[in-house]
Amino acid sequence: MSYLSITVPLELKRALDREAKREKMGRSTLIQKAVRVYLELKKRNERNALLRESYDELNDIAKELLTDFSQLDGESFKNVS
Repeated sequence: MSYLSITVPLELKRALDREAKREKMGRSTLIQKAVRVYLELKKRNERNALLRESYDELNDIAKELLTDFSQLDGESFKNVS
């Protein structure tokens, strides 16, 4: 375990103490949990942004393919008549 000393505004300390008491845990444990949640959410948001970017790229490719195949379909039907 490593020790860390931080400075927080008084109102934040009071809110932290109230929540720690409500959750029946120590202040350090609550801070550890909060930091873990923050880091996991940040990682998840970064992954989601990458997925959105990938989906957008795939959507663009799909639209191009649809346009290409629509043109080919149109040309194919001309030759059928």
